Amino acid sequence: MMLSGAAESKLKAWYGPGTWHTNHPSDFDRWYDFVNQYQLDHGFTIDEPLLQEHIERQADCRTNEYLCDIIRERISRAYNILDFLRRTGR
Repeated sequence: MMLSGAAESKLKAWYGPGTWHTNHPSDFDRWYDFVNQYQLDHGFTIDEPLLQEHIERQADCRTNEYLCDIIRERISRAYNILDFLRRTGR
């Protein structure tokens, strides 16, 4: 998956800290920063499987099903956010 430099940077800021998979507000803030940048650079559509694979590879967690489930949940949340923004013209 090819992300813009800015989106890739925001993504790395999210999974870089060891707490990225928690429900801590700071981790969600970093995730939402990524989603915002993704929308600015790539629009309102997400190739969910491709993004999932990209994050798993970058975060080096492909063999950890728990972390893969967290990534799937975050991507699903991002999809819903982008769909909301698109439908409301934001």
